[in-house]
Amino acid sequence: MDKKKLRRKAQLECANWNTGYCLGCDFNIDKGYLKKNNWVPVFQYLDSEKAGKPCVVEEGCKYFDRFVVQ
Repeated sequence: MDKKKLRRKAQLECANWNTGYCLGCDFNIDKGYLKKNNWVPVFQYLDSEKAGKPCVVEEGCKYFDRFVVQ
């Protein structure tokens, strides 16, 4: 996808999009715990490196790739 389309998709579909800035929300799943117990708590956290900073979807964003593109 070209950069313009990526940015538009982030604007329309990304839960972290806030007028061009990232809210910084992300999720953590302990896969080791999941394998042992067949269930796992899902933790939501704030990524302070991204929160309040301009969206970087054009350079690559793991949250965008995991939750928006799929």
